[in-house]
Amino acid sequence: MIDPYQVPQPPERRTLRTVLVVVGVVVVLCCGGVGVGGFFLYKGIKGATDPARQAAESFVSDLEAGDADAAYGLLCRDTRARYPRDGFAQGVAKQPKIRGHKVNGVNVSSVNGRTSATVTMALTLDSGFTDRHEFMLVKEEGAWKVCGQPY
Repeated sequence: MIDPYQVPQPPERRTLRTVLVVVGVVVVLCCGGVGVGGFFLYKGIKGATDPARQAAESFVSDLEAGDADAAYGLLCRDTRARYPRDGFAQGVAKQPKIRGHKVNGVNVSSVNGRTSATVTMALTLDSGFTDRHEFMLVKEEGAWKVCGQPY
């Protein structure tokens, strides 16, 4: 029999459990947001630096293969004006032969509407010596070109 004078007890509260569940959900959502944001940031940076890196690697690969003509085609207008095709080929022939290369860094910047890049490479020469070289690149007509002191 139910005692009419007995006061019903309120249901048991589980405040701590609810708070922990809410905090857990917030942490999971934040970590997921950071992961997704990091992925898109990585893709954006890679998309900006990859074309410059590829142009510098193509230039060095042409030099490794002994194809000065192809390398000359990857030079910017200013550099081609300072080095005629024959002079460039003769200059390359006097340099130590490149046996391998590794890209160490790529930096792309845009200043006053002019986009440029610096690609830093370790060039392994036929002597076994490894030379650190910075290739300056500029964007001309939508394509990256090696500028400045090419080699």
